[in-house]
Amino acid sequence: MDRRTAILAGGLLSMAGSANSQTPAPSGSLEAVVHEIRDRIVILETKYAYCRHADALDAEGMLALVTDDCVVNYFGADEAQTMRGKAALRAMLTAYLPNTISSSHHISNSEVQFDGQNRAVLHCYMYSWQRFRGYPGLADCHRWGRYEDQFVRTSEGWRMSHVRLLSHGEYGATRIGEQFDRPFPPRFE
Repeated sequence: MDRRTAILAGGLLSMAGSANSQTPAPSGSLEAVVHEIRDRIVILETKYAYCRHADALDAEGMLALVTDDCVVNYFGADEAQTMRGKAALRAMLTAYLPNTISSSHHISNSEVQFDGQNRAVLHCYMYSWQRFRGYPGLADCHRWGRYEDQFVRTSEGWRMSHVRLLSHGEYGATRIGEQFDRPFPPRFE
């Protein structure tokens, strides 16, 4: 390894371990470090694409990014509304999305933690705005919250096996404070 490559490898190792003190720097070769950084980017881009499809009111685009046996809860503490499997999620999205005129989702403060080579947890903050049919009688919803997602590596790439949306607070709706007393890193059944 030449001096320049060694400096680059050292910098990548340092960056990979410094972002989150609970996630140690990858051990091993420069190739392993680059592979993990690439996986982090792909996981984030998958979540960004999921939000882009949501804003396009594209249920099939959203569904392409989850596993067949996904567990999804957009409704916080209301476990009765947890959807199990892609068919249940499809039914909810095809009923819900036509009631939306426009939406905008923004993701930030993303943390990815790996559990082996083929499983990862994404914890990220979210702001969303939605306008519904029936406006102005039906108020816009502004939501500040976070996603707790579990990703698995599949033959199609990284896909979400669990999606949980917690609301920190909302205008135009009533959910608040769902982030308190949550384990970190997030746990899934």
